[in-house]
Amino acid sequence: MFKSLSLLRLQRMVRGFLFVPAVMAICGLVMAGAAVSIDRMNVLGSAYDALPFLNISTSGARAVLGTIAGAMMTVISLVYSLTLVVFTLAAGNIGPRLLETFTDNRVNQSTIGLLGATFLYSLFVLYVVGENEVPRLSVAIAILLATTSFFWVVYFVHDTARRVMVDNEIARTQRSLRSAIDRLLADEPKEEPDDRNAIPDDEGEPVLARTSGYVTAVQAEALLRNAVEYDGFVRVIARPGHFIIAGTPIAVLHRVDGNREALAEAVHRSVLLADARSADGDILFNVHLNVEIALRALSPGINDSYTAISALDQLSASLAIILQRGAPSSLICDKEDKPRVWLELIELKEIVGTALHPMRRAASGNVMVVLRLIQAIGRMGLVCRGDHAAILRTHLRLIATDANIAVRNRDDRAEVAHELYKAHRILKDADRRS
Repeated sequence: MFKSLSLLRLQRMVRGFLFVPAVMAICGLVMAGAAVSIDRMNVLGSAYDALPFLNISTSGARAVLGTIAGAMMTVISLVYSLTLVVFTLAAGNIGPRLLETFTDNRVNQSTIGLLGATFLYSLFVLYVVGENEVPRLSVAIAILLATTSFFWVVYFVHDTARRVMVDNEIARTQRSLRSAIDRLLADEPKEEPDDRNAIPDDEGEPVLARTSGYVTAVQAEALLRNAVEYDGFVRVIARPGHFIIAGTPIAVLHRVDGNREALAEAVHRSVLLADARSADGDILFNVHLNVEIALRALSPGINDSYTAISALDQLSASLAIILQRGAPSSLICDKEDKPRVWLELIELKEIVGTALHPMRRAASGNVMVVLRLIQAIGRMGLVCRGDHAAILRTHLRLIATDANIAVRNRDDRAEVAHELYKAHRILKDADRRS
C-alpha cells in the first residue's frame, strides 16, 4: 500500500522519455553558461599554461563544437530509432504490457538525456562565443561530454540487447514482483484467523466511485487518519488492480459518529483510479505480465514451451514467498488498537489462482509444461505453510483431471501420475508445518 499518493504521482511523472531527458538537457544548458562565464573571467589562466593540450584557436574551438553538436543530433536519432525497434519487437514477441517497463528503464532515459545535454551544451557555447574568444574550458568540457556519451551509447546497446532476451525480461519482472512482495510483507503484520470478525455487521453506507478506471493505489495512512478523526470504520472494497465502474461502491462506511460526508470525501482522495494498470502497488499486475508471456509462448502460433517453463519457474519463486509467510493482515487499527480500516491487498487463493489456472488451461496436452507445472507446485510445497497446502493441493487435483482427458499416451500419463504423487507427498509433509 502507498503511504503518499503525491509520492506515487511523482514517481510516475519521472517515467518515460520526457522528465529525465529534459532535466539532463537543461543541466547541459546551465553547464554551458557556467563554462563560458569561467572562460570569460579567465579564472583558470595559469592552469591553461600548465596544460598545453587545452590550448586551441578560436576557429579550432568552433570546429570542434560544431562537429560534436552535429554528431550528437545524429546519434540521438539513431538511439530513438533503435528504441522504437526494440519496442516493436518487445510488443510482438514478449508482450505489449511490458512496454511500460522499457520506457521506465533508466539507461534509455539517461542515454537520451546525456546526448541531448551534450548537443545543447555544444550548440549554446558555439552560439554565445564571440569571434575573438577562445573558450578553452568550454571546449574541454564538450570533449569530455562527447567521450562520455560515446561510452554510454555502447552501454546502451549492451543493455538493449539484454532487455530483448525474453528470459532476462521474465527474471527482471519477477525480481520487481518479489521486491514488491517483500516490501508489503515487511510493513504489514501477518493475517490472523479472527481479523475478519472486526468488520462491523451492519450494512453501512457505501461510497460510490465518481469515475471509472483501474485502482492503482490506496493510501492506507490517510484512510486511518480520517477514520480516527471522524470516529468510524472504513471497509475498502476497491483493491489495487480491480476495475471500478462509476457509481459502484469503492468503500463502505460503518458506525461513523462524525461527519460522514467529510469521511466519504477523504475516501475518494485516498483511492487513485487510472485508465491503465501499473506495477506500483498492484502485485497482481506483475503476475499477469509473466502469465501473459507464458500464454503467448504456449499459443499455437508460437508454441515455445521453454519460454513458458522459464516464466513458470520464476513465478513459482515469487509465489513461494507469500505461501511461506502468508498474506498480510487486512485490518488496520489505531494507536489504541481499535479497528478502523479494512483494506484487503492480497488474497492468497486469488493470487495463486491468477498464476496457475491460466497456465494449466493453456498447457493442457503439453506434457513437458504440465510436468514442470507439477514440479513447480512441489517446490512451492517445500516452503509453504501447512494452512496453505490445501490451495496447492486443489491445483494438483485440477491438473490431474485435465491430464486424464488431454494426455492419451500411456507412458506420458504414468509420468504425470508419478510427478503428481511426489508433489502430494511434499504437501503431506507441509501439512505438519505451522
